[in-house]
Amino acid sequence: MSVSTKSTFPVFNTSALSDDINADYFDLVRLQDRPDIPREFLHRHTYYHLLWLSEAEGVHLLDFERFEVRANSVFFINPGQLHSWKSMTKPKGYVINFSAEFFLQMFPSTGDMTKYPFFNIASETPVLYLAQSQHDQLLPLLRMMEREALGHAVSRLDVLKSYLLVLLIELRRLYPESNSQTASAHNYTLTKQYKLLIEDHYLQLVSVRDYAAKLHVTERQLNEALKRTQGKTAGQLLQERLVLEAKRLLSNTDSSIKQTALQLNFDDIAYFCRFFKKHALLTPSEFKKRTLDIKL
Repeated sequence: MSVSTKSTFPVFNTSALSDDINADYFDLVRLQDRPDIPREFLHRHTYYHLLWLSEAEGVHLLDFERFEVRANSVFFINPGQLHSWKSMTKPKGYVINFSAEFFLQMFPSTGDMTKYPFFNIASETPVLYLAQSQHDQLLPLLRMMEREALGHAVSRLDVLKSYLLVLLIELRRLYPESNSQTASAHNYTLTKQYKLLIEDHYLQLVSVRDYAAKLHVTERQLNEALKRTQGKTAGQLLQERLVLEAKRLLSNTDSSIKQTALQLNFDDIAYFCRFFKKHALLTPSEFKKRTLDIKL
């Protein structure tokens, strides 16, 4: 496993939970077979990370938000997200890791990927709490994936893609319906498109007008759609994404407040500090100090 430790929080660059040569594309292991999991220290992955928890009791810190860890939980972690978790009992379940390349092979169209909201960085809910019956119904699929992952059959990765696709479809069916999903199809589509644009351009495009132009709508139309689906304006969502990135950068001890501001295209450091405090309720230096000592 390749790990970068330059910053305070290590980055796992490749997944190698199994000994298979294709582990950097897909791997799956049982939690009870891995004494090094859970990882209670804050860290990042460069690949998609799915935690299937049949038995566990604790807390998960994901991008500075706390979520309950309990039996029959499924957590979805995107590449680059900062997280750690712990369990007061020995966890049982599975870890599934797959690279961005593996994901793109499954979903060559961006529109297809948006159908799976739990792997959207802007998702409101990165965890599913399954009923026991729902967990038990899907568990055999995980076991089939495990058998295929451990084997060396011809076209093994193709079969794993199929199994993973079925699992994601089943989990999507169980994913809680958000306000955006009950809104009109047009508003829902526009919201998804805007969130994807933010992910790609939040460092280049700072004006809502620019985003609206790329989406071929007016600022008013964009804001009306977002208010219906998210209860927020386009500007608020863009600011939230900038604050999240600022938190990530500040959590790196090698990045100073000035460097963080410049990386986010804030030429005025004082303005950046006011902007950050307004949204995070802490100054950048206070946040940086707190993250150095953060523990679950």
